[in-house]
Amino acid sequence: MRSLKTLSDNASTSRVLNLSRTYGLFKGDSAYALRPFFNDPMLNKAMFVKHRLRRDEAYLLPDAPSIATKIIFPFDPTMLRSGGRSIFIGQTGYYQVMSQMLGPETRNTRRDMEVLGVLAYLPSLDPFLLKEFLARKNVEPADCYFDISVADMSRMFDFASQEIGELITLAFGGAGGGVDSPAIARLVDAMMARDAGERLDPLRATLGLDGKAFDDGVFSWKGFLYYKWQFGEVAKNLNRIMSELDLMRFDDRPSAADLEGLTAQKVKLRKSIRSAARECTAILSLYDDAFRDLVDRGKSAAFRKFLIEAPRLFIDLGSSMGTISHIVSYWNHRFPEEASLTMNSEEFALVLLDFQSGLKSEALATKKW
Repeated sequence: MRSLKTLSDNASTSRVLNLSRTYGLFKGDSAYALRPFFNDPMLNKAMFVKHRLRRDEAYLLPDAPSIATKIIFPFDPTMLRSGGRSIFIGQTGYYQVMSQMLGPETRNTRRDMEVLGVLAYLPSLDPFLLKEFLARKNVEPADCYFDISVADMSRMFDFASQEIGELITLAFGGAGGGVDSPAIARLVDAMMARDAGERLDPLRATLGLDGKAFDDGVFSWKGFLYYKWQFGEVAKNLNRIMSELDLMRFDDRPSAADLEGLTAQKVKLRKSIRSAARECTAILSLYDDAFRDLVDRGKSAAFRKFLIEAPRLFIDLGSSMGTISHIVSYWNHRFPEEASLTMNSEEFALVLLDFQSGLKSEALATKKW
């Protein structure tokens, strides 16, 4: 990690949960103190990063996942340039180190360890999904810990209303019934609520699912809806970014060999971006096909299977979406529409390498559907 300050300024929210920044902005806010993200003050000022493991780091985690969740404890949350120390959640010796930091086990420390488990489990640190999943665990930090704009929440709600309105009419309208628009809005709100499973009994009966399978499926379905909405938002930026790669001007004098190497990197990156986008489209189409089978043809088997498989598919989809979102978020932050596409050639090479290393080469779980 080259710089905590650079990471804080440039990383997307799907990749980084920056509680040191939240501390700086809201430490005087009453809600910040009354409903903390973590009870431990050190954890509540830490940074959490979805980090793609390098070869020399794989030995730290027994099952060697491709992406691990790193906790970074800044030496000074108000001066990130001073650096910090870090540990991966679940690495060898993790529990011993955390028990030394958090002290003897109490209700508060158990709660903090459960929250850390949630951060490790989720495929990205996107604030919308993080807030939803923590709520399922009866953990509800103050809103200041989640960087979600009112406009984004409104657009997401409108998208969900349009997406599932037909299904809600089918499940709740009855034979020849029908559900008016306000009722659909209330039912979408019920689905997006923490206790959605309890409030969607007619849908549960339609699909013949009970208990945990239905509750987990509905939560992952919400994740799919969110990622489908997000994919539509970021996909339109990908073509622009890929074209702007060739418009980059350098403020130094790279050699002919350096320029040739950069050209090869850009070709490889474009290929990986297109592949990742196709994989996201393919896994989202599993949901679309199952949804249309239920709504258009009244066949519940495919959508029932989707809900059963959704928790596993959700993790794969989230991992790829997190990487794509990071690329779009970084590029938009570094090069706003009015900004000049100028960079040092060495820095540009590092950016291309970072983007490329984050894109998964392995196929998603569509192969196992």
